Amino acid sequence: MQKVKGHLSKKYRLFDLEDLSGHIGNEKHDNMQQFEKCLSTNEKIILYHSENIDFYNTRNIVQLSSLINDNLDKICVVAHGVNKNFPFPFINHFDFWIEIKNRNNLVPVFDHSKDKSKDFLLTYRRQTDARSQLRKMLEHKGYLENSVYSFIEGENVRHLPAEYEHEKFIDPEFKKQHEYHEPAIWNIIPKQFNGTKFSIVPETVETNNIFCLSEKTFKPIIAGHISVYLAGAGYLKYLRSLGFKTFSNYIDESYDEELDLTKRIQKISDTCCQLLQTDHKKLYRDLASVTMHNRNLFFQNEHLSKLNTHIINQVELYFK
Repeated sequence: MQKVKGHLSKKYRLFDLEDLSGHIGNEKHDNMQQFEKCLSTNEKIILYHSENIDFYNTRNIVQLSSLINDNLDKICVVAHGVNKNFPFPFINHFDFWIEIKNRNNLVPVFDHSKDKSKDFLLTYRRQTDARSQLRKMLEHKGYLENSVYSFIEGENVRHLPAEYEHEKFIDPEFKKQHEYHEPAIWNIIPKQFNGTKFSIVPETVETNNIFCLSEKTFKPIIAGHISVYLAGAGYLKYLRSLGFKTFSNYIDESYDEELDLTKRIQKISDTCCQLLQTDHKKLYRDLASVTMHNRNLFFQNEHLSKLNTHIINQVELYFK
């Protein structure tokens, strides 16, 4: 199905936010010249960004924010994520959801109510204090002794065993030079989910009430994997607002309500302990309707079409 970017580009002048952000005021840059020309002729402009909008909090966006806020009647920012406190208004899109859906629409349904040799699946590339803190806590308590996990923390690197890795990433030199190789990080690798009982999902954003749906969340949904999420407080509530169901009737998800990050990580660890003590085969049978609902909703064109229609309507109301 068509992304919202394609729909908007038919009616409005669309520029890439990431491309322009490094060239504000640079008249020699072609895109910047076209952008300034559109502003001068009062065209309606969409500044589109495919990445998580919260990344701009780590960059110098003062000049960009000023330009947008001075031209709110002409500029509408459409970006990925939810953050009510951002320095300029923007509308959240779900194009990355469509991207991951299109890449994985032939992935069959997984059967997790069978014997499995490994406990958790946990992978991350970008180091954060929270990710490191959670991993070390789980290691210290022995919860990862029988798990499939990998991480990159400076020179401290742990790779997945070859049988769980994407074929390109078996070569550590290729993985080092192409760490964001999309088929390896965006496509389902069946062995990872068939061989493990549960997922520990370190989401892109860990800040409370700032949410970004990434492949880290989407892949366990596609695979029907019961998951625990390291994200900002309220992330599970946000998932439910989009129509997904979570597992609170069967596992402790109170960590989602904990505002203090250190305490939230401790509660996530406690939930992992609970899962280790659970008969995973019975749990998956009990939660079959939930995991299937989430998978079906993820792939449902009608649901995504409604989300896209809502976004397009928001843009039209914004300019009015």
